[in-house]
Amino acid sequence: MANLPKTPDVGVLVLTLQGSVDRQARIKQALDQSGIEFEFFWGVDGRKDQHSLLDVYDDSKRMRTKGQPMTPGQLGCFASHFEIWAHCDRENKNFVVLEDDVVFDEDDFKSFLDSISQLPAHFECLRLFENKTRNHKRYELVEFGCFRVLRYTKGPMSTMGYYLTPRAARKFLASTDPVFLPVDIHMDRYWVNGVACLGIKPAFVSHDYGFASLIGYEKKGGRRPMSMRLNREFFTLSERVRRFFYNLGLNKTFRGKRGE
Repeated sequence: MANLPKTPDVGVLVLTLQGSVDRQARIKQALDQSGIEFEFFWGVDGRKDQHSLLDVYDDSKRMRTKGQPMTPGQLGCFASHFEIWAHCDRENKNFVVLEDDVVFDEDDFKSFLDSISQLPAHFECLRLFENKTRNHKRYELVEFGCFRVLRYTKGPMSTMGYYLTPRAARKFLASTDPVFLPVDIHMDRYWVNGVACLGIKPAFVSHDYGFASLIGYEKKGGRRPMSMRLNREFFTLSERVRRFFYNLGLNKTFRGKRGE
């Protein structure tokens, strides 16, 4: 295949569901035209598939902290990424993980694959898309190829595309019991899982809004009891406090300069 990036140590996985043929056809065409080798990774459809992750889903903790249960789609999405982490651990290989509803910049993607060997080994996981969450800070750490590694003080709340090493995969796996938050929030909780929340500049993955989400969210019901609302507010505050103090420690560890 012409113009194939040199990727002996990095595999590209596209997470998809068996029935998502339109998504598969679109992203396959894009990757094939770019000359990027990849494999489809068959995910878990939480609406109908069973998975062992359900055994560690803590519905009572979920209700205490968020006031509503996780949807089947959210559980299936978590189980799907869980299986990717387990695969990464078993294979002991680095992977770029893409969800099937993303678009990407072809030149930057190829450049990333060609230059990833220059990335220092202690960077375990990189989000490949822009962090659009509010009120976060970013610090530039190192350069590799034409990219800069960014450390975020607040996670980007998405799993649309990321670079994953076996060390990060094992940490994500080890911190999944109990499951009570969506997988993107689980990955964002670096003060719990020990995986620094890192991105790159320029980012080259984004969401294709032509496809509707398969995850689904619970519709808001009536006003929740005061105790439930207080529990939720307490959990949110405790997360912010833990993140703040963890960031203080990280600021002493990472000596990068703050980005624009």
